[in-house]
Amino acid sequence: MEKKDLKYLKDKSLKTRRKVIDFHKRNRISHLGSDLSSVEIMTSLYYHIMRESDRFILSKGHASGIFYIILNDLGKIPDEQLNCLEEHPTIHREYGIYATTGSLGQGLSLGLGMALANPKSSIYVLMGDGECEEGQIWEAARYAGELGRRVSNLTGIVDCNGLQGFKKTDYSSYERRFSAFGLDTRICEGHNIADLIREITRKSDSAKIVLARTIKGKGVPSIEGQLKSHYSYQ
Repeated sequence: MEKKDLKYLKDKSLKTRRKVIDFHKRNRISHLGSDLSSVEIMTSLYYHIMRESDRFILSKGHASGIFYIILNDLGKIPDEQLNCLEEHPTIHREYGIYATTGSLGQGLSLGLGMALANPKSSIYVLMGDGECEEGQIWEAARYAGELGRRVSNLTGIVDCNGLQGFKKTDYSSYERRFSAFGLDTRICEGHNIADLIREITRKSDSAKIVLARTIKGKGVPSIEGQLKSHYSYQ
């Protein structure tokens, strides 16, 4: 797919955000805030960064709305199937969904396996900051650090929106913790597309972690940065 310029990506993010809001309202499903915080991350990946041979895992599976909307826009999910999919993704390779991610914490392990099995492809995993309280995330991070250059094609992105199901999150230690395992870890602004692209695509001799600071419910003032956005469908 041809890489899109910054103006296109900003416009696409705005249109995608509107489609996500409509999708949630039409289907009356929750987790709107989680979808909206990751719009620019997903737009940057699918319309600029990823190649056809690359793979993406939505580890924070409750943010399926943004995932489905983008895959539909790219022609991978047919219109007639868009409103019939599970609220948490299950494997549909024909649609470009390569992992079942209803249970939190598993995506980085899955991505690690894909990175080892497909050394010529880039593997991207989107996690939530609340999800990083799961121990399996840190087990995968430790092993990725041990593997070093062998998994330099793996990039984990953490959507640091500061909120999870029932409370605020504290991701202030994540840069230090991921780095301690030997992963190339950076912080960026998760709604700044140029910043995202620069950090996600930087060259590294190890697996990378991008901590993307975002706002939960971004674009809907009534739920921005509020806990209720986790369950809201507007």
